[in-house]
Amino acid sequence: MVQVGRFARVANNPAPISFRRLSSPRKSYRVVRSRNLSNRIIATDEVREYTIQEAEKLNSKLNDEGFPALIRPASFSCYWLFLRGLPSDFCRASLPRDDGMVTLVDDEGDEYLVVYLAHKRGLSGGWKGFAEAHQLVDGDAIIFQVINSSILKVYIIRGSGI
Repeated sequence: MVQVGRFARVANNPAPISFRRLSSPRKSYRVVRSRNLSNRIIATDEVREYTIQEAEKLNSKLNDEGFPALIRPASFSCYWLFLRGLPSDFCRASLPRDDGMVTLVDDEGDEYLVVYLAHKRGLSGGWKGFAEAHQLVDGDAIIFQVINSSILKVYIIRGSGI
């Protein structure tokens, strides 16, 4: 129990009710949802090698168009694909300098707005929806072609293509 301090001008008033102090006032009480991991796909090294090789072939064709492009393999959990960050030189040369929205355009022309975090060099809000809509799994390779600083054309090379 913690006694609340008393000022001289209220010293004659009845004492306030004491309260219990929580051990950590910044403690988070988020509800943790358990994930169903039974349908998770873990790629083999052969699948990863195949998708990267195919992505590099496509990337060499895209480089002829004059737009910068970046290949990223989808990781174990593609929702957190960019917490590791994008390459600094790529971000400085091709993407906005400040946090903001960028548009991902898939091969069908569908557009997805995602949050670009410039200082963390990654994609945040909206990326999970994009990954789920395109059913990205471990071993897929993703090519991001910069059309302009706020529009990225996305090509997906599936590991299931072997």
